[in-house]
Amino acid sequence: MGTNARYPGLGDRRREERLLREARARGPLQTLSPEQLLLEQSLITHAPRMIRMIGRAWLRFGDMDVEATVRVDRWTDRAVGVEVEVDGEKLRAWIWRGAIGPVTQPQQSFEPAHTRGVEAARA
Repeated sequence: MGTNARYPGLGDRRREERLLREARARGPLQTLSPEQLLLEQSLITHAPRMIRMIGRAWLRFGDMDVEATVRVDRWTDRAVGVEVEVDGEKLRAWIWRGAIGPVTQPQQSFEPAHTRGVEAARA
């Protein structure tokens, strides 16, 4: 079976979506506790709305760990607040800073070329 020349990352993206659905069925997305976060003692930095910050993070659903592409929403000196979409539902969690890293390959946009950047231009 060959690769998709037009959308080279599509197979990996579909595989990740399937793994996230399987993990979601094993339990809820786990997040750090208030005791672990120490939010009352930490400054929270929120990601700018105009910039989409993404990374690769280890997430735990029930007893299953999954590495997935996530959106970074906020962070402290100890933890990162991430968002991931599973079957149209946006799930948010706090994870340890060490559980997230950069995306190793640039994300391919799946928007038609004539609509790319339209929303950013309107804002």
